[in-house]
Amino acid sequence: MGAVKVFDEFTVKYDAVHRAYWTNTLSEDDLKQWHEAQLRTVLRHVKNKSAFYAGHLKDINVDGVTLANLSSLPFTTKDDLRESMLDILSGTLEDSIYYYETTGTTGPATPCPRDKKESYASNKQLAMSYQAVLEKHFPTEKTVVGVMGPTEVHSFGDTLGDVCQQLGVCNAKIWPHSPVIGYPKTLQLMKDLRIGVVASAPGLLLALAKEAERLGFNPSQDFHLRAFMMSGELCTPALKNNLYSLWGCEAYNSLYGSQETMIIAAANASDQLMPHRLNYIIEVLNPQTGESLGDSGEGELCVTMLIDGVKPLIRYRTGDLVCIQKNPKNPIAHAHVMKVVGRVKDAMTLNGKAFTAGHIEQALLEGVEQCLGYQIVINSVNGRDTVIAKMEMSRFYEGDRSQLTLLIRERVRERLGVEATIMVVDDLDDHVNLGSWFSWKEARIVDQRNR
Repeated sequence: MGAVKVFDEFTVKYDAVHRAYWTNTLSEDDLKQWHEAQLRTVLRHVKNKSAFYAGHLKDINVDGVTLANLSSLPFTTKDDLRESMLDILSGTLEDSIYYYETTGTTGPATPCPRDKKESYASNKQLAMSYQAVLEKHFPTEKTVVGVMGPTEVHSFGDTLGDVCQQLGVCNAKIWPHSPVIGYPKTLQLMKDLRIGVVASAPGLLLALAKEAERLGFNPSQDFHLRAFMMSGELCTPALKNNLYSLWGCEAYNSLYGSQETMIIAAANASDQLMPHRLNYIIEVLNPQTGESLGDSGEGELCVTMLIDGVKPLIRYRTGDLVCIQKNPKNPIAHAHVMKVVGRVKDAMTLNGKAFTAGHIEQALLEGVEQCLGYQIVINSVNGRDTVIAKMEMSRFYEGDRSQLTLLIRERVRERLGVEATIMVVDDLDDHVNLGSWFSWKEARIVDQRNR
C-alpha cells in the first residue's frame, strides 16, 4: 500500500475520533476502546520495525498486552534514547518528513524525526488550543502570530506554522538569536507587523523586555501584544504575573511536551493544561519505585504514544514531575487537567527539606513586578544552606528597592527555611534568561555546594 494511501486512510480514521473527542460525543468507553486498539497496533509496529524495541520487547507477547496489564511492559528511558539513537526508529529516517533533535539540555542531543501521521495527529490537537486562545483575545479580528523557536532543528517553527495554517492565521517565524535577525530586528518586526501573539519561552520574553528597554521602548505601551503562548521551560504563576507587569498582556503555559514525545498537553482559554488523551496513554509513577499510580495523581509522568509513526515510544519516563487531576463531569477533552511541577532531577534539598525549582522561583518572585531576570546562588555556610539572589529590575519599576529586598528575604526565609541575601543588580548575564536553550534550572539556580 502506498504511503499516500496509508496516510489518507489514517486521517479519515483519526479525524472522526478527533471530532467526537472535541465535540463531547466520544465517551470514556469509546476512548478506552481507542486506547486498546491503538496500543496493540503500536506495539506490533515497534516490535516489527524498531531494532531497539525488537530487543527491548523480545520476551513480551504484545498481542496479550492490554490497558489492564500495561505495567508489565518495560520502561523506555532517556538513556535508552541516547544509546539507541536511530535504532529506536520504527522504520528508516527516509520514512520521516521532518528531522529534529533535542537541544541537549539533559545530555547528548538525540534524533527526533517525525513522519506525516505523527505530525498530523500532534498538530491537530494543538490547533484546538490555539483556536480557543485566539477566539478569546481576537473575537472579531485577525492577528499575526510571532514564532520564536530555539534552533532551526527544533520542531517549534514547523509545528506552529502548520497550526496557524490550519486556523487561517498569519505567522511570522522570527529567531531573535539568528545572526541575520537579532533582537533589534525582532522588536522592530513585532512593532511593524502589529504582532498580537508571541509563541516563545518565558526566559526569552524577559530578554526581549530587557532589550526593548535598552532600545528606548516601553514594552507595555509600544507593541500590540495580547497574549504570550509560552513553552520550553517552567513558568510559575509568579513569573507569569511578572511578565504581565512588563508587557501588559496575558501569558499562557501553552503546551507541554518535548522533541521526543511531541505535544502531550496544551492550554485551554483558562490556561489549564489538558492532556491529549487521543495520542497518549498517560501514567503517573512513583518517581523512586516506578510503580504506576494510574492516570492521575502526583508523580513522574510516563507516556505511551499511540500513533504508529516513525518514532512512537512505549512507557517512556519523561523525567518530569506532574500533578494530574480528573473530573469525569467535565467534557471528555477537558476531564483531565495537568500541572507540570518540574523535573525529577531538578528537585533539591535546602536545610533538610525538599523543594522543586518551581517552589524556589515562586518564593522569590511572588508579588514581584517589573523584574527583567533573576539568578539564585546556593551555598553552605557552617553547615547551613544559604541563598544569594540577584535581581535586575526594569527602569519602569517605581517601588522602593530596599523595601522589596527586605520583603523577598523574609518570604524566602519563611518558605524555604534559608537565610537569604537579596541584591538588585544593573545587568545580569544574558544566559540567565535563556534557560530553554540549555538548562532552565542551571541558568537561574546555581548550586555551589560541594564544589
